[in-house]
Amino acid sequence: MGARREVHCVVAGSPISHSLTPILSLLVDFHLNPDGSRLIIGTSRYETKDLSELLGQIVLGGDLGSKEPTSRVLNLVRSATNEVLSFPDGWGVSEISIGEYTDVESPYGESPLIWVSLTTPLKHGLSSRSGVISSDRSLEIASTNQIRWDGHRLVTGSTDGLGVILVARSFGLFSLSNPPLLVLRGGGAAARSVAEAWAQAGGKIYSVPGRRLLDERGPWASSLLPSLEERGLSSTLYIDFDSGLDGKEDHPAPIQVDVHLSPSYKSSGSINPVQGSTGTLHLDGRWMLAAQHLIAWSIFIEPTRRSELPSLPLLLHRLGDFENNLSNNYS
Repeated sequence: MGARREVHCVVAGSPISHSLTPILSLLVDFHLNPDGSRLIIGTSRYETKDLSELLGQIVLGGDLGSKEPTSRVLNLVRSATNEVLSFPDGWGVSEISIGEYTDVESPYGESPLIWVSLTTPLKHGLSSRSGVISSDRSLEIASTNQIRWDGHRLVTGSTDGLGVILVARSFGLFSLSNPPLLVLRGGGAAARSVAEAWAQAGGKIYSVPGRRLLDERGPWASSLLPSLEERGLSSTLYIDFDSGLDGKEDHPAPIQVDVHLSPSYKSSGSINPVQGSTGTLHLDGRWMLAAQHLIAWSIFIEPTRRSELPSLPLLLHRLGDFENNLSNNYS
């Protein structure tokens, strides 16, 4: 990637006031740079439903509301990094290394990077006519959640799906001989990213009718199962991308599953895996967010330091420590 660059970390979409992305960026930065030579010089939550307006602000150097993290936030992040050195044994999760990915365009010039994580409703807004350089098939499937601007070029991609694969591998779902099954409700941008990555990894998919059905003609077509009766003895992961809409909770899985990963999270949520009465392991949306965030670091920001990134469970445990201390300071 060349010389290290300062980075403005932005999360954009609506609503995003609750987003933990800025905190995750600082936790990873402190882990990689304990000597204090940090990359993240500013963070921002940019509220917008207009992708064109956002791109204009990025390219023209508009005000994205980037702010230097407060000393209080930095102290809590530093404390979490220095004091949380492992994760609980009872989580049933393994430290899985970040995979190898196709190299993306290296940043041009010397200006600080603007790194934008897109969320609802902006993920489907880019296409092959948008004048961006895509690092993957995200434009083809209309699902982009990462943008990097170096002052000259917009490089984009999707890490939602790869993040879910990292979560699944961390809990052993790809370690058995039978391909794991993804039971997927929804067909929006994030669902398409997950379906594409799951199929690429060799897994099978069963699409559950919901607010929007997964397009059967996508690159995941050959991985779709017409019936749950054909799942065999596959380990199973369930994600409901219709959850979180209008405050709704996840729909129940149509079958007994091994892992139920929620794509959304609330301030009252927890990083701790919860074993249900039927044996299903329930994971808060923080797992998906942290996993795709690590993938984004390894592709767009620090690809040469991929092996130095914190493991997924360690990053989650530090996030939990940060949130608990933040809450205690306010109580």
